[in-house]
Amino acid sequence: MRPGTGSLEHWFSVPQPRHAAPMQLFCLPWAGAGAGAFQGWAAAAGPGIEVLSMVLPGREGRFSEPFGVDIGELADAVSARADRPYAIYGHSMGGTLGFEVVRELTRRGERLPRRLYVGACRPPDHVEPLAELAEVSDEEMLSRLIELGGLPEELVAEPELCELVLPVLRADFTWLREYVYRPGPPIGVPIEGFAGADDRSVPAEVMRDWAGHTSAGFTLGVEPGDHFFLRERRDHILDRVRA
Repeated sequence: MRPGTGSLEHWFSVPQPRHAAPMQLFCLPWAGAGAGAFQGWAAAAGPGIEVLSMVLPGREGRFSEPFGVDIGELADAVSARADRPYAIYGHSMGGTLGFEVVRELTRRGERLPRRLYVGACRPPDHVEPLAELAEVSDEEMLSRLIELGGLPEELVAEPELCELVLPVLRADFTWLREYVYRPGPPIGVPIEGFAGADDRSVPAEVMRDWAGHTSAGFTLGVEPGDHFFLRERRDHILDRVRA
């Protein structure tokens, strides 16, 4: 069932609502992150794009809710909020979420995004090595993520912050560990991928396999940077969305 307008508010962070913008961009974060991962995107996007960062359960304004990701609920929220042409950008785990949302909308026969953008995300039929972090100790999880560039090193020295971050991380990596790709027809939406030139976790040659998951065309851009290149390459990514 499609959620009502009132129930949609908790799903999205929209720092700069732009009801007259001709396009919407829904952004899905990486494991452990929230809508804050896309801070500054709304301002940088300009008047032509309304940026909607998705707020997943258990974080930010939904801190009191149980952790968990439900693709059907994500699809409900996107479908109900998309009131004009739109695209989806997902980074790392967010790319997998975005892909499954498009598949769910396709199954329902609902309006699809103009394009799916995936950054630093393995194709869904590939094994995700980071999923093993669901089963390691808190210390090892933090250490691995700091090494990857996903967390500031100073976080380890702040026990209160660690207590807030760790449950979200563990919930998301558990979702990745339990995720099972179910083979099906390629989506009828173009996919544009972005890979970090120095990303050892998801190298460009791995991301090229996204081409087999769309019947509408695939392109890949290799960006300077590591797994979290989107921080420095935000404006370039938004230029591609505008194009």
